[in-house]
Amino acid sequence: MRFIGRERELNTLEQMYSKDDFQMLVMYGRRRVGKTTLLSKFSEDKNPIFYTGIESKDDENLRELGDTVFLHFNPGNTGVDFRSYTDVVRFITSSIKTDNTGSRHLIIIDEYPYIAENAVEIASVLQREIDHEWKKLNIMLVICGSSISFMEENVLGEKSPLYGRRTGQMDLQPFDYLTSSKFVPAYSPEDKAVVYGITGGVPKYLASIDPERSLEENIVSQFFDTSGYFYEEPKNLLRQEFRDVSLYFAILNAIGNGCTKMSEISSKTGFDTPKVTQALKRLEAVRIVKRDIPILNEKNKKLAQYVLMDGMFGFWFRFVSKAVMAVERGYGAQYFDNNVRPFIHDYMGQVFETICQEYVLRNGITGEYGRILTQTGKWRGTDPIKKCPADIDVVGVDAVNKTAVIGECKFKNASFEKEDYETLMDRSRLISPYIVEKYLIFSLGGITKWVSEQHAPEVEYVPMEKLFSAI
Repeated sequence: MRFIGRERELNTLEQMYSKDDFQMLVMYGRRRVGKTTLLSKFSEDKNPIFYTGIESKDDENLRELGDTVFLHFNPGNTGVDFRSYTDVVRFITSSIKTDNTGSRHLIIIDEYPYIAENAVEIASVLQREIDHEWKKLNIMLVICGSSISFMEENVLGEKSPLYGRRTGQMDLQPFDYLTSSKFVPAYSPEDKAVVYGITGGVPKYLASIDPERSLEENIVSQFFDTSGYFYEEPKNLLRQEFRDVSLYFAILNAIGNGCTKMSEISSKTGFDTPKVTQALKRLEAVRIVKRDIPILNEKNKKLAQYVLMDGMFGFWFRFVSKAVMAVERGYGAQYFDNNVRPFIHDYMGQVFETICQEYVLRNGITGEYGRILTQTGKWRGTDPIKKCPADIDVVGVDAVNKTAVIGECKFKNASFEKEDYETLMDRSRLISPYIVEKYLIFSLGGITKWVSEQHAPEVEYVPMEKLFSAI
């Protein structure tokens, strides 16, 4: 399988590895984001001690880690039984000390929380060995985990025995829409956008899309077939993270079908507000849900909305959750034809806004618009003149000079027309005192002749091809 993306992360790892002193990297990120794949790529030519923890309540991790360590230094020999993690790390130390090759030693402990949750002493064992021995040796240690809250609290947190020992940390994020499009290079810009919309840029999900098949074939076979990878994925992932799956499933179903406020979610699910509040915090911690706050209106808490930040979850709960009966009876393709295909553009509306915001930020940071834009997002609020809710799809701001770029996004086959143009121009007043210096039009269906004839230098139409041109 072709390795795609992560150039910056690989460069960081290589730089740390190239040093001749002790280095400790803490890597974490949500499940399926490609941590193990990245570490495997990085270490493929380095002969590492590479152990991945397993979810077990007995001493299986101790036995397996011990075997991995012993066979690394004594290939082909029979393993030994280590009585404790102290014995394992001391064996590593003594083996490295007797190594006369002067080579760099790479130790990778993947899925560390699975080990530490049932062996709380391991953090102290590692801390002691780092402080007394490993800091003087040519070692690079990588501690990696999918439980973000555990890694932040029990590895990086002030109360952790390992606090202060790291020399670097890496919070691995899903790919942006541009990198995601590299998984389907022959697709049209429209289809590349939809691929991003149904995967959220999560590498494991992107790798499940077959670039030799059409987009619709992939969607039907992966989402609307009982053997498809995505058909059971939300439930599988929730089972890995939570005990009471029904609570989280109900909340995600409510959000995926338009409930964005706490009161709406509570009412839709039938669970009381305190219980929903706690569940939402946990969903935010595992990066399935986020509390979306409009740009330039951050202080107005009433405008915050809960949204699904994982594209696969968004698509699943919008469409697949209603299709279970049809899919189980073998009518998934028919369901897609009648109940999904006609509404994909509507589903993609919010995703397309995110894509356009990423585009503006990438260009804005490099000064493409004459200013350095450091933040982009969507503006929501009230139009004080018209006395009604209003929004601006894309707002990029230069906070120093109080200037902005704004844009309107339409993922529809219909052209961007005069009314859309005038609405965009009019809404520039809503972000006062920021002065709008650039107006951007993002439209899947192009623009009408009237819009194209305006020739306003501060207005730019960005076709779909241009959105994906910087690959």
